[in-house]
Amino acid sequence: MLARAILEDIGLTNAQSLVYLTLLEIGETTSGPLIEKTKLQNSVVYNALYQLIDHGLVTFILKGKHKSFSAVDPYILTKMLDEKRSKLQQILPDLRERQKMGSSKQEARIFKGWKGVYSAFLSIIEILPQKAEYIGFAAGFEEQFSEKTQEFFGKFHKLRADMNYNMKLIANESAREQVKKQLNVYDEYSYKRKPEFRFVPGFAPIGVIIFGDHVLEIAFGESPVAVIITSKQIADSHRKFFYALWKIAKK
Repeated sequence: MLARAILEDIGLTNAQSLVYLTLLEIGETTSGPLIEKTKLQNSVVYNALYQLIDHGLVTFILKGKHKSFSAVDPYILTKMLDEKRSKLQQILPDLRERQKMGSSKQEARIFKGWKGVYSAFLSIIEILPQKAEYIGFAAGFEEQFSEKTQEFFGKFHKLRADMNYNMKLIANESAREQVKKQLNVYDEYSYKRKPEFRFVPGFAPIGVIIFGDHVLEIAFGESPVAVIITSKQIADSHRKFFYALWKIAKK
């Protein structure tokens, strides 16, 4: 079963795998014994045989009016893989260009309610690789301290800490004391890398995260809502604004 599974993984069909393995076991033979041993229909066995011949995995000779089939040395399978790998290398540049085209798309997604907002934040974890840049404007420490909000961020902070992001966050000066309390939570859980905070005197936006080519904006309340904007142009604009403030913000 393992051999069949692996043969199917490298591109053979179920019938082709079964016929090839059976040929290896019984050696040179006509189609009759193959049909009997594999318990496949006549047409399925014949189709598999001629497909395997096309793949270079089966050969045949004529003995009178009958064809006798043989499986080639399994070592040929490695040659098949090498050939496929070589072909893949040839088209890899084109595939990467297509990927760039896809990643340059622009869209906006809206998430509503606590479950929706949590899904929005989880998108960061799914999209952003470990140790990547994570920057933004803190989500309203000075205004939003409901039990639900604290519970929400408690869960997310643990997930985010495991990713070991390079985090920089700007908050308004009025939130400095609350930020200190939050950093104590990081100490309590021994997080790998705590966010670096800086403060400005009351003119920073709130609830904005810039990650990769995406911007997440969030508003908390009884019915929280989040928006993820996917646009390299918009993300770069927010990133430029963030670092302009970062330079003048106080530690």
